[in-house]
Amino acid sequence: MIAPEATPADTRNHRAGTNIAAMDDPNSYAAPLIHAYRGGTRADARPGVGPATPEQAYAVQRAVWQAMIGDARPRAWKIGAPARDAEPLAAPIFPDRLVASPTRFGRERFLSLGVEAEIAFCFGKDLPPRHTPYSRQEILDAIASAHVAMELVDTRLADPDAAGPMWRLADNLLDGALVIGPAIPNWHDLDFAAQTARVFTGETLIRESLGRPPLDDLCHCIPWWIEHVGGARQGDIVTTGAWNGMHPVRMPGVLRVEFAGLGEALAEIA
Repeated sequence: MIAPEATPADTRNHRAGTNIAAMDDPNSYAAPLIHAYRGGTRADARPGVGPATPEQAYAVQRAVWQAMIGDARPRAWKIGAPARDAEPLAAPIFPDRLVASPTRFGRERFLSLGVEAEIAFCFGKDLPPRHTPYSRQEILDAIASAHVAMELVDTRLADPDAAGPMWRLADNLLDGALVIGPAIPNWHDLDFAAQTARVFTGETLIRESLGRPPLDDLCHCIPWWIEHVGGARQGDIVTTGAWNGMHPVRMPGVLRVEFAGLGEALAEIA
């Protein structure tokens, strides 16, 4: 399920504190993000100086992926939308940031940290690209398993709120890592609107919510995502958005998300 880590490309031309105002192409916009991933300073991104459209932001995503991973196709994605009538958004998850629960991370790999409770799907068969959109039933039949998931939220941006939505999209929608719990038994038969999602730091419950699947439908964004990535493949993992918001947490600590009676995902940040 988890792809092998690729060797990063050369970093000799990336300088700390790069001035994004001087950049005018996706590779240039990608450079400060790549530098931040590799342990440099945060990118001082501002609206109006950088990607201005989703297409440009996705071009930056691809440039960062190419520099960090190479030509391998992403096998895990986060998707979501601000509202049911808005166009969805997507970002790839780096292979070394897709891990099974329980897991342990060094705090040095995160610039900041938030946690979200999510449900992720793993596809069991291919859905090749085609002109006619796949039906909901075809998509459900192609999904092999559903999993409790914990998204760890991080950013390479100095101020993600001030940077604006296109920079946040370029920064892989602020993904830090995705922790996948065991498969949920009989997930096809569940009423997800009746499930209770909980987020813990240590033994402290920081949020509990009943129901409220993202956009009231976990599959709402998946047809768009299939078109966006050129078809789903066996083994692809898609996480479908936060159930009860994003919760900033301090490091170090032990983080846990739980869907009552379905399972949990656990990560220690040491």
